[in-house]
Amino acid sequence: MSWKKSIYIAKKISGVSKDKYGNIITTYEEPKHYMFNVQPISSEVDLMEFGEKTKMMQKAVIPISYQNKFKENDLAYLDGANPTNEVVNGNNANYRLYPPRNGNKVIIIYFERITGK
Repeated sequence: MSWKKSIYIAKKISGVSKDKYGNIITTYEEPKHYMFNVQPISSEVDLMEFGEKTKMMQKAVIPISYQNKFKENDLAYLDGANPTNEVVNGNNANYRLYPPRNGNKVIIIYFERITGK
């Protein structure tokens, strides 16, 4: 049995762009598809770290080959969300990435649910 789930991640584009009123616009690359083991957090250490946010968090343990691929504030599409029919990259995303953490041979990514989605 495979625990991997279909997810998409849209990388945040560096740099600052503004609309005609001077408001900062955050832009994202086209979301890419991945198959990762993503689970709700449940370990005691995670529960202590995230406290009340625990119910809004999920965690993926992915191969070290993805090192430096993802960054804080990239967007993710989990739990069946996907970028189909998106007009603006990231509009259908329902999670935001915390800074990825390097382990010995894996990377740990925490996803926080975007409120209102």
